[in-house]
Amino acid sequence: MSHSFIESNFSRLTYCDHCQGLLWGLVKQGCRCTGCGAVCHQQCQKSIPSCTNEKPEPPIYQRSMTDSPAAKSLRSLQQQHSSDNFNNDTSLGKLKRIATSDEFQNVLVSAAINSTDTTQPPNQYLANLPPLNPQSTAKNFSRFVSRCGPMFAGRDNLILLLSWNKPIDTMVAMLIYCIICLHPKLVLLVPHVILLQIIITGYNKKKNKTPQSNNTNTNTNTATTATTTTSSSSSSSTTSSNTSTSKPTSSSRFSFATSLFPAFDEASPEYLKNMQNLQNMMGEMSDLYDLCASNAHHFDWSSEADTMRIFQAALISLIVLCIGIWFIPLNIVFLVAGIVMFLLNTRFAKFVMKEMLPQVTEIGQSQMDSAVQWYTQVEKRLDDQANFKELSLYENQRWWSGSGFIPHMLPDERGLWSDFSGAIELPPKEELPAPKGYHWIEDNWSLDKTGPWTDDTLGIVEVMVYPESGGWVYTDNNWENPRNNDTNTVSDTTITTTPKDKSITRRRRWVRKCELDMSRKSII
Repeated sequence: MSHSFIESNFSRLTYCDHCQGLLWGLVKQGCRCTGCGAVCHQQCQKSIPSCTNEKPEPPIYQRSMTDSPAAKSLRSLQQQHSSDNFNNDTSLGKLKRIATSDEFQNVLVSAAINSTDTTQPPNQYLANLPPLNPQSTAKNFSRFVSRCGPMFAGRDNLILLLSWNKPIDTMVAMLIYCIICLHPKLVLLVPHVILLQIIITGYNKKKNKTPQSNNTNTNTNTATTATTTTSSSSSSSTTSSNTSTSKPTSSSRFSFATSLFPAFDEASPEYLKNMQNLQNMMGEMSDLYDLCASNAHHFDWSSEADTMRIFQAALISLIVLCIGIWFIPLNIVFLVAGIVMFLLNTRFAKFVMKEMLPQVTEIGQSQMDSAVQWYTQVEKRLDDQANFKELSLYENQRWWSGSGFIPHMLPDERGLWSDFSGAIELPPKEELPAPKGYHWIEDNWSLDKTGPWTDDTLGIVEVMVYPESGGWVYTDNNWENPRNNDTNTVSDTTITTTPKDKSITRRRRWVRKCELDMSRKSII
């Protein structure tokens, strides 16, 4: 029996029953038999074995020989159920047909080709901006002035709200702000609340305007009747009066656009108020720009020292801020900042800040100067460490019976002159040259009689070192365990007896400063 194949979509990996190959594609990857359920490629339909299952008989209500009332009722219920499913799946079906259509695939291919076209402008808005035109400038300026009132009204209302002009409203606003900070998802409701507020406000304006327009119409009609009965020569005035009575009726219609962005006459108080606000806003923006321009030298590397300090301070504050926001929830930060903003705008806080501002400014300036001075000292110290170096040279001696402490070492032991560890043997101090790229700034070597000692290589300070007479530090046979200078042991080179505390080695530190050559400074 032959198969009954139809093109089908497969949502998972499916393989052909004939060639065992994968059915490729996004939609309509292959064919499925409605009888036995076999799947295959379109080119494998003729090669697949015959269908083993017979096609099922149609339902009883679809048979032509059954026209009984029960069959008709069953057929009508089935059709009604099918129509309900069709109505419910209409939108989904349309979207499915659009997604699987050839037109949509062509659109995707065209979009992929168009995305690689570098000749097209990256943004159509910026590419299609109108050119400069004096008439358009004057027209758009006049339009903007007549329609920018809500922007400044919102700004003024916000300032009055923060200034506790109406304490009840400010308290409610602060409570709402706290709730939003504790539950940030409520921010998604703000646009809907604003839209509902605008609609309700417009509705109230419409209701309040309708009775006034009706009263105006009644008074105008009465005045027109009286004028007609007294004089027949006033027909022209009556006509103009009737015309004027019709205007309030048409203007009584509420318009959302005219309510939110009214178009004022250029001589009206509202238009002049907007002009004043624009004038002040432009002055404030210019003052802000001048302030930024006057301090730009701190950021444009005109003074490398100042810019580097600001750069380092910004990096440190960025690290601290990242650590802070990692441990402190952001909504808590906004909550505290908002409450502080509300409280600082009270009359009490404003008066206190006004009176205490000079003292606080003076203290802040002094602290800033102290911080800058401390930072300058740290920089100078770091520069000195980079440009200046203190070289250490250690003189070593060992005690010998009959001779005392003399400059004579055991075989395979440290040299008479060495570094801190003793592993590197150095020439005597009279012959030791300055390091490469440095020159001596002191004429002679000086003896370190106080300590502590430092390792020039590792920069480690040996704290438990107490030089004795002559700057000597006495140690054991392994040049370890330096003794305290409070020990009542005579340490003189003329002693020929063995020291009682087994301090049979000693060393002392000579130091001399050197400076980096100017040629190398310029390179650094």
